[in-house]
Amino acid sequence: MKKYDVVIAGGGAVGAACAYFLSRDTDLKIALIDLKKPGNASRASAGGLWAIGESVGLGCGVIFFKTLSKLHSEAQGKEVPVMRPHQLPDCFFEFALTSNNMYPALHQEMLEKHGVDFKFERTGLKFIMYNEEDRLYAEQITQGIPHLADQVRWLDAEQLKKEEPYVTDDAIGAIDFICDHQVNPYRLVDAYLEGARQNGVSLYLNTEVTSVIRNGNVVEGVKTSDEVFFCDTLINASGAWANELYQQATGRTMPVYPVKGQIVLSERMPKIMNGCISTSDCYIAQKDNGEILIGSSTEEKGFDTTNSLDKIQELSQGAMKCLPILKESSIKRCWAGLRPGTPDELPILGPVEGVEGYLNACGHFRTGILTSAITGQLMTELIMGKTPSLDLTPFSVERFEEAEQKAG
Repeated sequence: MKKYDVVIAGGGAVGAACAYFLSRDTDLKIALIDLKKPGNASRASAGGLWAIGESVGLGCGVIFFKTLSKLHSEAQGKEVPVMRPHQLPDCFFEFALTSNNMYPALHQEMLEKHGVDFKFERTGLKFIMYNEEDRLYAEQITQGIPHLADQVRWLDAEQLKKEEPYVTDDAIGAIDFICDHQVNPYRLVDAYLEGARQNGVSLYLNTEVTSVIRNGNVVEGVKTSDEVFFCDTLINASGAWANELYQQATGRTMPVYPVKGQIVLSERMPKIMNGCISTSDCYIAQKDNGEILIGSSTEEKGFDTTNSLDKIQELSQGAMKCLPILKESSIKRCWAGLRPGTPDELPILGPVEGVEGYLNACGHFRTGILTSAITGQLMTELIMGKTPSLDLTPFSVERFEEAEQKAG
């Protein structure tokens, strides 16, 4: 039997960030328990710190493209309704932008104090426009975020060609989110874990939490196949599997479910991109080692992590349409990750009413890498008994119960 102040279930970006910030800012005794399962979301991420891009729905570019195409097909010459960007609420903008702003200093801190480099790169994120429909979509994005006008640039075809010479000549321009950057997602998780390890966190990797120990409404710890871990606070950072732990901890259910995303990775290429790119077909990011990462589908197929030829073809064709030079590249590998989705695409953070010794840090959908830093900070503030630096009310699990009551 072991006893800790805090046990973190889950060692992806969010769980690892909680371990790092807690170990950096407190002297608590902390354990992180993690079993890498097929579909681990952190390993399937592009590493985009696309705070504005994700908030305005560019991460759903494939969905947008498919929906628009379907409308065109069904309209058969009739007027097509104007597509509006799927913009997340203001609370998420604040959450995402605050986290995004933490990365430059965090990168320097990891380098200087822990000797690890998660490859933070100032790249920007360009949404490439091929036609007037794309331009209309881009205009609606910018109209929805007038308070962030200073972080958006419009590029005409000539300016785009100058900055991204390998983009197709068919592009008519782009909007550039100048503060949306990227990291290496694998290295970020490793950096959090290594920093936490150096700070004294006990890491139980390749270990699965099999059950939660409760005493009435108090969570007292967890069991693995070999050991018992008692704790004062259990943090649920179990990604797409978070509901299983939540059920054991609270006796209730919450709507966290796997959303499959298929990814294509090229062999290494010479530098052909100066920034990250999003189109109505896919997103494209060249990593520091030269590999080109192309993503991502959005599919609700349970815990299925297989690749399908149709999705891989769609992503590849979308990328080659934008960057014709990719026709000369070879695919290195394809895989699928399981993002922890929620109905409103917002994470679930903080305590649960009527339950002691338990915190949620889950449901980050496609922004776990981006928002891991602020999540780690907020969980640390909660455990230290401080008022969270951001209002967590919009992210509480109770919002779903309230929505059900209103609907019923």
